[in-house]
Amino acid sequence: MVVHTLAVGLFAVVVCTSACGRREEPPPEAKDVPVLAKEQPGLLNEPPSLMSADNSVVTDFEQRVRDFLKLRDAAEGRVGRIPNGATPEDIVKRQHALGAEIAKQRAGAAPGAIFVPGMQTYIRNVVRRVITGPDGAVIKASLMDENPMAARVAINERYPDTVPMSTMPPDVLSALPSLPDDLEYRFVGNRLILLDIRSHFVIDVVDNTFII
Repeated sequence: MVVHTLAVGLFAVVVCTSACGRREEPPPEAKDVPVLAKEQPGLLNEPPSLMSADNSVVTDFEQRVRDFLKLRDAAEGRVGRIPNGATPEDIVKRQHALGAEIAKQRAGAAPGAIFVPGMQTYIRNVVRRVITGPDGAVIKASLMDENPMAARVAINERYPDTVPMSTMPPDVLSALPSLPDDLEYRFVGNRLILLDIRSHFVIDVVDNTFII
């Protein structure tokens, strides 16, 4: 009787050791299965999030914009405010004076003073993503509407008075980093410019933002 009980107990231990030590294998569908290019080809060409690795680039751009506003406000202090009852001619004259003062303070500023290389890449990615999206053809047509293709614009110079300003498609505008009220993005051909409205002064330019 004792031998029989002992045998049963040993059998139970053996069974438990074998079963308890065995890990349950997950079902085939739960295992990590490599994704093949032929099954998900889009994953291979999926660009990184514009607002992930590029957060620091945008933050730096915003700081550079604030630095410019400080410079412009100081220039306005030297030029003086627009007087009450100023005529359109007075306003244009003051714009020229303000632009000249800004240019003096930014003497030597080259392309990329605001749009640094990383920000230029960011801008191109944003614009190209929007105009190659589902409504890209319509957006690009809007972008090219009244676009002054051959106009000459230069950094640290006034936007030409005789050149009309292009319209900014809302889809493109909303995808770009927001600006203070008195700064604007505008397209001249396939160049994106940063424009100071108070002086009509071209602050910086990004070339080749899209394929014409």
